[in-house]
Amino acid sequence: MESVFNQYHSMLLSFFSKRSQNTWDAEELTQEVFYKMLKRDEIDANQPYPESYLYTIAWSVLRDRSRRDRVRQRGQHVVYDESLAKEDPHTPERDANSREIYQRYVQILNDLSPKARAVFVLHRYEGLTYTQIAKHCDMSVSAVEKHMMKALAQMKELLRDHV
Repeated sequence: MESVFNQYHSMLLSFFSKRSQNTWDAEELTQEVFYKMLKRDEIDANQPYPESYLYTIAWSVLRDRSRRDRVRQRGQHVVYDESLAKEDPHTPERDANSREIYQRYVQILNDLSPKARAVFVLHRYEGLTYTQIAKHCDMSVSAVEKHMMKALAQMKELLRDHV
């Protein structure tokens, strides 16, 4: 079988390189062809194989891979980035700082006037437009804008103090 491998390896590798995404895939598909050849008991491993037989196996292996890739949605996979995994986002200092910012945020919301707080929450958390908020709170769009600017100015102070 080693002679068969040496004789046909580069031919199959070239065949798969033209039809696969990278050299690793081409090498894997080539190995799969040789594996299928070894599995067949009725074939004499010392006899040379007709190239047409090898190409038949190669096309079969390529079709099988294509079907598996479609079923597994291989095109949707994301490459694992090792550098991102090394970062530990949860450190005691970071968690304490996050809690402090959250507490300050809640305090700022509570310190806002009821109308400014309602405008901010309705816009940022409920996704309402200024016109919808104006109708809901029975005020003008201009008043909604002013309350929103006041709330955003206070939030900006929070960010300035903690960044």
